[in-house]
Amino acid sequence: MAELHVIAALRDKRSELAGMVMGLERQLAGYRASLMHVDATMRLFDPQRRPEDIRPRQQRTRGAWFRPGECLPLIYDVLREAPEPVTTRELAARIMAAKSILVSDDRQRDLIEKTILASLNRSKETIERIRTAGVVR
Repeated sequence: MAELHVIAALRDKRSELAGMVMGLERQLAGYRASLMHVDATMRLFDPQRRPEDIRPRQQRTRGAWFRPGECLPLIYDVLREAPEPVTTRELAARIMAAKSILVSDDRQRDLIEKTILASLNRSKETIERIRTAGVVR
């Protein structure tokens, strides 16, 4: 005979997940309706336009480490105090230390480094890249 408390917990979890799926399906139906309205409006203004050929824009999740616009000023602060050029990895380590960010695994560290690298790539006019011994600093 199955344990009653296990069955009750599983039943509750299934009910919760089914409710989430129903909510997401309703939300998806609303988005599909809005998309159809936008497509129809585009065709009103340009009958030759094919809205289905427009590539969808991927939604990205924002990291929890930096507020919007916070990363680049932190990079400037660290670089201003650095006596010599630093690599992205060193830069990430100094910023994590300054913000007291504790990483639990290498994946989190890599994601923070990618966030910092993206900020560096957006500021090519103000931050100089130097190649020494095959390493960009």
